[in-house]
Amino acid sequence: MRIGFDGTCLANRRGFGRFARRLLAAFAPMASARGHEVVVAIDGPSAAGVELPVEATPLVVGQRQAPSAAASSKGRRGVLDMLAMGRAVSRAGLDLMYFPATYSFYPVWGVPRVVVTMHDTLTMEHPGLVFPSWQGRLAWSLKEAVAIRSADRIVTVSETSKRYLMDRLRCDEGRLRVVSEAADPAFGPIAVEETATAALMRCGVPADARYLLYVGGLSPHKNLPRLVEAFARAAAPTDLLVLAGDFHDVFHTHVPEIRGAIERAGLGDRVVLTGFVPDEDLAALYGRAYALAFPSLLEGFGLPAVEAMACGCPVVASRAGSLPEVVGDAGVFFDPLDVADMARGLREILDHPARRDALAASALRRAATFDWDRSAGALLACVEEFGPGRGRSRRRARATTASAR
Repeated sequence: MRIGFDGTCLANRRGFGRFARRLLAAFAPMASARGHEVVVAIDGPSAAGVELPVEATPLVVGQRQAPSAAASSKGRRGVLDMLAMGRAVSRAGLDLMYFPATYSFYPVWGVPRVVVTMHDTLTMEHPGLVFPSWQGRLAWSLKEAVAIRSADRIVTVSETSKRYLMDRLRCDEGRLRVVSEAADPAFGPIAVEETATAALMRCGVPADARYLLYVGGLSPHKNLPRLVEAFARAAAPTDLLVLAGDFHDVFHTHVPEIRGAIERAGLGDRVVLTGFVPDEDLAALYGRAYALAFPSLLEGFGLPAVEAMACGCPVVASRAGSLPEVVGDAGVFFDPLDVADMARGLREILDHPARRDALAASALRRAATFDWDRSAGALLACVEEFGPGRGRSRRRARATTASAR
């Protein structure tokens, strides 16, 4: 088969991009070994900054703006750009097109099969927390409706998310497949303590501090003001709360509200906002953290939880969405809408070191159950359900790919 892979979200620095990059890295060699050709459709502005597997064939399409920037909470995808992507993919002689996220979806035609990943039902459950304007909500709803209608299979990232989608979309279970996530190989127990100390200093965290860590977006649905309030109730006067998230995220953020919660709680010198943290420093933050605090109102998977567990860091997490499924016996759970219950969960870790250490040991075992090769195998099995390809000849398809670069 000649399999298309949408690469327009590979440059994204949030979970969508990490999922796409790691899945492609595992999927391309696996598919190639089975006799398939993987064609990665990527926009021109992103192509130079994204490394593709050697087994993948690039299809570079000119765009005025990178979709990873345009497909934001306030941005607008250019219609001409979307048509250019759709036209190039439709002419590439594909047997199947796979989109690793609906946020970068664009219509394609003349492609026999389409597979789309829907990570969660967040925009259906909490649309106002994701898009600050009705125009953004409407644009997203229309795009997602087209994606759902186009898809022969809908992939999601957890059994919990699968159940949510079945309920929300009223679709048959046979149309859904689960392709899980895993930690990047960069995340593991600290090997060199001096390197970790230097990384903490770059993030503004004292090397000897005991701290709770949050990693992810600074968006309203991440529920960080409640986490700040719970931390104020539960933590010792010398404990720190470290919030690692990108101030310049393309998705909706509410940093002023988070800073307001910090000021109201009188925690100005005990909460560190790091901004974006590269993986090499993020691994050190995870490794030295007393626990990861994950208070989201909804997660389709919760990749930071697995990254933390891979570094031997236990998790104190919301009961909402997939987090209990993902974290399992490596964490403590709370009601994300109940600050008192959240504070109780934090105290269970902070006040009981033996309990914390037992959870840390469980975390390493739990993280090992998630594997990108297994995820790639699940996606390949989904693709191969459709049997032999029905696209154009490989010779003609390659000529078409080359002409679009």
